[in-house]
Amino acid sequence: MNYAIISSLLAVLVLGTPVIFADSEKIDFALSLEKTLGHLWALEQNLDDGNAELALIHATHPIAELYESIKPQLVVADPALDALVYEALLELQSRATTDVSRDEAQQEIDNTKELVALARYVVVGDAQSNDVNTKLVLIKMLLETSVAEYREAVADGIIKEMAEFQDGSAFVWRSQEIFKGIKTGIDSNATQEIDELYGNLWDAYDTTADPALVATLVNGITHEINEIPGVEDDKTDLLEYVENIRKLLQETKTEYEQGNVDLAQSLATKAYLDNYEFLEGPLKEMGKIELMEQVEIMLREELRGMIRDGEPSSAVNAKVDAILEKMDTIATIVPEFGTIAMLILAVAITSIIAITAKSRIQLRV
Repeated sequence: MNYAIISSLLAVLVLGTPVIFADSEKIDFALSLEKTLGHLWALEQNLDDGNAELALIHATHPIAELYESIKPQLVVADPALDALVYEALLELQSRATTDVSRDEAQQEIDNTKELVALARYVVVGDAQSNDVNTKLVLIKMLLETSVAEYREAVADGIIKEMAEFQDGSAFVWRSQEIFKGIKTGIDSNATQEIDELYGNLWDAYDTTADPALVATLVNGITHEINEIPGVEDDKTDLLEYVENIRKLLQETKTEYEQGNVDLAQSLATKAYLDNYEFLEGPLKEMGKIELMEQVEIMLREELRGMIRDGEPSSAVNAKVDAILEKMDTIATIVPEFGTIAMLILAVAITSIIAITAKSRIQLRV
């Protein structure tokens, strides 16, 4: 990657005017960037520990999943920057590994961080990027995603899926980093409560606590954030995720039929990453593992792969319709989760009292 080109591009962008996007598009875009930074942090930890397998996973996620969700906005805002981001993420996947020196790997990681900052400026803009309410919304969204990852990773006090466990901890870390940057402007009582809850949350990770406890602690942070003046409670229930997926998949069909492949891919990715991931944990906890895995493969691999490979619209439509049928089944199941969740929540709240350690989590390897 040519650092001189990046520096020149930065100088031009700082003097230019950001492209205007809808607020919801900016938030979604910013969230993907924050997740990317989380993966970079996890990548650094695994490189330090010499864990090649997990390092590769975190180096691959940004290009394999997150890039598709930011590409449509990047292409519109600045095609040259889009090309640089794509090239950097590919190089990250191939060069930020244990096969090269730690310094060489860090150079690729730092390059990616620089491009993340450029992309944030171009699409989101300085004003909204630095807005406290925007940052609080991103904190809540990162924490919500962390709960979904943790639910996939841990069962019976054992880490079943290490990559997902590290995803969850990386998103907690990133949310806390954002909070550290804005806490001086927030009521001291609220910041104290949130800091204590973060400490308890890290303890829960450290002891591989029940997923319900992790969800309870995250809900506690979210509640404290919602109590801050000017912050809206944007909590989403499970059926809303179902409806979001239905809407996004219908839009995917329309855009793909019209030849808007990149947008169709982005919509399909949002259906999976921003919505279905939040249904996987509850479905698993209700014993619907086969259904959960079927839909996950259909959304994450099959549909996105068909769009990427340029398959006929009729085939893509048939796949979407098959997924929608599965979503109809899920829609009849998820309301039942509320009753089960309340029973688990009662146990989790009791468990909080037992948490006494205050040690900082170290990524498991």
